[in-house]
Amino acid sequence: MTDFSKYKEILLTRRGYLVDQSDDIEDKFERSGDEPFDSDQAEIGNLDVLDDLDEMGQREVRMIDAALGRIDDGTYGKCMTCGDEIDSERLQLLPHTPFCSDHAPG
Repeated sequence: MTDFSKYKEILLTRRGYLVDQSDDIEDKFERSGDEPFDSDQAEIGNLDVLDDLDEMGQREVRMIDAALGRIDDGTYGKCMTCGDEIDSERLQLLPHTPFCSDHAPG
């Protein structure tokens, strides 16, 4: 069994960053609720961008959680489609990926 502790550390660090970022976004939304909604359109657009960033971050957290589960159950580093090993270069770029480059959604 390969030691994936370095990937686990990377995943946990990234997860922590994303959770902190999400908390910051939530705080900004809460603060914006105190202002009248007739503020300028740029502020509303900024909130839309923050909402999109939060969604993307939450999606990545779910992918990270799945990868951490694969580390725990011993299936990490194997493609979920074909079962082949995922290249270490690919895991370094996308440590949460469940697919080899041949089976990555495109």
